[in-house]
Amino acid sequence: MGRWAVRLGLCAVLAGLMPLADAAPTTFDPVISTALLCGDQINPAYFKDYLIRFFKEPYKTEGEAYWFKPDPAQKLYGMEMTDIYVSTEGSRYAFIGVVLREKIDSARKKMLELRGVSFQPVSGDDVLRSAQGSFLIDYNNGESKLYCVKNRI
Repeated sequence: MGRWAVRLGLCAVLAGLMPLADAAPTTFDPVISTALLCGDQINPAYFKDYLIRFFKEPYKTEGEAYWFKPDPAQKLYGMEMTDIYVSTEGSRYAFIGVVLREKIDSARKKMLELRGVSFQPVSGDDVLRSAQGSFLIDYNNGESKLYCVKNRI
């Protein structure tokens, strides 16, 4: 690549015309947060395209979900994420979720403090549900999952 092409590309990145690879967009928090808290429709095709655009192709397909690795510096509700997942086209359900590197009690407290969202026990202390319908569950020895799931129409 020529010197001017490199400079032009750098200028485009700095001007915000070309996104940096693997960098989460400024829309990440409102788009993903709203979906995770069941505040909007869950359109798996939209979220899959959105995640591919900003986080590359899914690194695995498992449990009727596409799994993505977020940017290590990307946080959600002040918590570190290890994974983002969205339902596949063949799933009976439409869902989106994240794995948080946070114990369920700590995640529950942060969600109440930062977002005003209360999670109440549904099935013991390791499955919690918000009034809006999102779930916060104990996962993988010290992590937690936050997700919204809906029946497909």
